[in-house]
Amino acid sequence: MRSVASSLLSNNAFFIEFQGYLSNHAKHAIVALERLNAKESRVQYYWDEYTTLTPYGLTLKPSKPWKDIALEPSVHNKEWFRSLRGKKEQWQEMCMYLEEERINRFGGSADKLVQEYAPDLLGGIAGALTHGIIHLGWGIDASNDWMTVEGLAYLNFCYLGVDESKLTVSGDDATAGPMKALENVAREFHIQSLAENWVDKTKKTYNDKKNFHPELVVAGFQWELSKLLEAPHEVATTVPAILSQGSLDDLWKQWYHTVTWIYLATRDEKGVGNFLVLHLVTSLWGLEHVCRVINKEEVTRQALQEFYASAVCLLAASAGGFPTENTLQSIQTTFPLNSRDDASEFDWTPVVERGIQETEEHNIKLVYVMRELWNRYDRWQGFSTAADSFTTTPNIGPASKSYKA
Repeated sequence: MRSVASSLLSNNAFFIEFQGYLSNHAKHAIVALERLNAKESRVQYYWDEYTTLTPYGLTLKPSKPWKDIALEPSVHNKEWFRSLRGKKEQWQEMCMYLEEERINRFGGSADKLVQEYAPDLLGGIAGALTHGIIHLGWGIDASNDWMTVEGLAYLNFCYLGVDESKLTVSGDDATAGPMKALENVAREFHIQSLAENWVDKTKKTYNDKKNFHPELVVAGFQWELSKLLEAPHEVATTVPAILSQGSLDDLWKQWYHTVTWIYLATRDEKGVGNFLVLHLVTSLWGLEHVCRVINKEEVTRQALQEFYASAVCLLAASAGGFPTENTLQSIQTTFPLNSRDDASEFDWTPVVERGIQETEEHNIKLVYVMRELWNRYDRWQGFSTAADSFTTTPNIGPASKSYKA
């Protein structure tokens, strides 16, 4: 990281959320801009604009004075940290605690800090609409210690997911990848009328604003999603067998193809990308970086199972509902895995320049990740097409209980 980006990622002037539930995306954009080799003046300009007024037309929340936060070793320990899981409380205190752990216990190593604390947090990757795992993973991508600390604290702060004890491995074809499994989910959605018999029914069941995740009520869609995560249908909890058996490198590849197909399949008639589905792409990128630091096969497999269950719930909770089986099959016909761009003819310059100039930071991240995947996985046309399928900034507010997908 160059000096401007490094300095901005180490900035601690702003809280991790604003307006009570919206994630502060500023640093995600800085990582992507830096990776796209934007001019440092552009990197600084983006930060200045976003931290003055976000694309949502809302302002960030300043951090409370760090000097006013005092930690007491007899109180602020690992048990205290664990007790705050998912409560959306004391994020700054958790940051300070983790920073002291990094420096004093792990000799300054952010990797060792992640290896100690992250494995127990990967069951909550759906929290804050996946922004906890995004912030952590993108901090690791940037090799920035402070952003990594922030991400670990945020993942604990917003922890939300499917209880891993509910997950079971499918007894079906062990070679079937995640995309095939999601096709089967789409079929069951139709056969069992799950939009009514699971999604609508569950949303009505868990509708007590005082006693069911009251901290998420203001978040609208996040509260609706939490209901499905609390009572997931077996289509979400029965995970593909390949996730417990297949080559991990191949699984990452299959997952990236899968989330990109879904992103392409859920574009609107004008080719505009789906804001909600885009988070599957950027959170998977974050999750991979976290898992590679942890470097334990069993942790990675469990995390990918959680990602599957959370993805099913997220898509099911969306306003557009779970994509149809035909939609998922058709996009694979349109973008078969053997469709590749000619390296000598394809030019990334226009889409990269377009991304760098974006105000909507999700599009900057989209271009960065898709270009990286295109280079990694044989120049697949799905990646290059998705990179140029920008999303739009949604009208977000307390009344926004759904995102179209």
